Amino acid sequence: MNEIITRLNEIEEKAEAIIRDAKSGKERMLSQLEADEREIDRKYEALEQEKEEHLRQQISGENEKRIAQMQEKAGQAISRLETDFTETKEQRAEKLFQKIIQM
Repeated sequence: MNEIITRLNEIEEKAEAIIRDAKSGKERMLSQLEADEREIDRKYEALEQEKEEHLRQQISGENEKRIAQMQEKAGQAISRLETDFTETKEQRAEKLFQKIIQM
């Protein structure tokens, strides 16, 4: 009978050791899981920032291209207006002069 109690006591101690090891393993796994989550969050944040910067550069490049096109169109319009003025200034001056002297 003593031997059975001793054997049951050994089994109980082994069971408690297994439970402690399982709890310890669970805590290590949870700790590792948290570390992995932080690492994944850091990687995704870095990827997000990289994409954001790429998008910013792309938009900036497109805006610079649009500005250059607008400046070119404005320059062409100014050139046309200057040409038109140069070609018609004598006629306009004559019309204005005629209106003034007819008053």
